[in-house]
Amino acid sequence: MDIYEIMNNRFDATLFPMPTDEESKDAEKLTQYYLEHSFFRDFVYRNPDRTKGKEFCDALIIFDDTLIIVQNKACLSLRSPKAWSEKNINSALKQLCGSYRMIKNGIVKRFYNETLKFGIEIDLSKYTSIYGLVILSIKSEPYDPFPLIISSNEPDISYNIMSLEDLIHSSNKMDTAGDFIVYLELRADARKYGFIPLVNNEEKNMYSLVSFIPKVLNKKLENINEAARIKTLDKYEIKLINGLKNNEDYEFSLLFDDMIARAHDIDKDRYGSEESACLAAHKVAEVLGYVTRERRIELGKRMYSNANKAVSGSIEITVHLQRQIKTIYLYIYTGMPRVERTPFLQAIAIAAQSKYGYNRIFAVATEPIGSGRSYDYVFIDDNTISKAPEVIKAMIELLPDLGKEELI
Repeated sequence: MDIYEIMNNRFDATLFPMPTDEESKDAEKLTQYYLEHSFFRDFVYRNPDRTKGKEFCDALIIFDDTLIIVQNKACLSLRSPKAWSEKNINSALKQLCGSYRMIKNGIVKRFYNETLKFGIEIDLSKYTSIYGLVILSIKSEPYDPFPLIISSNEPDISYNIMSLEDLIHSSNKMDTAGDFIVYLELRADARKYGFIPLVNNEEKNMYSLVSFIPKVLNKKLENINEAARIKTLDKYEIKLINGLKNNEDYEFSLLFDDMIARAHDIDKDRYGSEESACLAAHKVAEVLGYVTRERRIELGKRMYSNANKAVSGSIEITVHLQRQIKTIYLYIYTGMPRVERTPFLQAIAIAAQSKYGYNRIFAVATEPIGSGRSYDYVFIDDNTISKAPEVIKAMIELLPDLGKEELI
């Protein structure tokens, strides 16, 4: 499956932008489209304003504790690629520096979210990872952009430079928020060890990056056993060289994507207000977005199996732990009436806290195979929901043990 087939079939996805006579704007829209492929609509801010009528950047990603400031430059001149690139790369980096300063100094504190239909406040203390991304819409032979940079234009944040074609290739292989953010980190950090990512060369860049992964991840890997270390490195090599779209089980992972895409397709009456409902759905999309593609494939296979089993009337539950955010995920297939699902989810989330020893619990319930498709979600990170002990005990008995296969 390619990007376009996936986006065309994704619920409520942005349509592919058709070309106009404004090539610069077209390039920005394409950049935003490919970013949405990895991050989904909730987290891509298109041409956000810093003040009314004045643009902050060409695209902004706001995902949990991560900000990605994106500047796009389209080559419309007849100058040589080198001459054009030297001017426009430095211009884009200056803009990145300016955008970062505006956030750092509190000049810009709020961005309007088109999906939510209201603004999101920016508290810099909550954003521990801030990146810059320069996208060049230019057709050329591969070249090294870094010798063209004037030192005074170097941003204070980690950044990457790539062409629009490079972005397409990256988004095709790193097609989840979790994958894409880690890729940007690896790509930038590897430069400290001699990695040179050329513009218009992303396929070969990825091949080259494989050999730098052990150095980049050295500290993260030093405290794990050799078998786990090899497995981790193999995972990155497979993703970088082959990608996962050719995996025979890839389509199972789209069950996961469908939950994210439909996060806002919920019963909003039970949240008390439109804004509360939208924020809850936004959090659901964020929590699900952490899960990488290989995990979605494995989980998707188990979810599909449980969706078939639940046709008989049983309640089927898949569980996994997302270690980096200390969150237990429960995926539940049941034929119970939708009006009963939310109380059930609240009770089983509390039971999961007791059984697994984690406060952060995400639970989603949907119908078995062949019964339509709607989702109800509950996310808790404390013990505020009160349930009788006998209810919790009964729910615990429904929950599977968290074995090694769930620790993916």
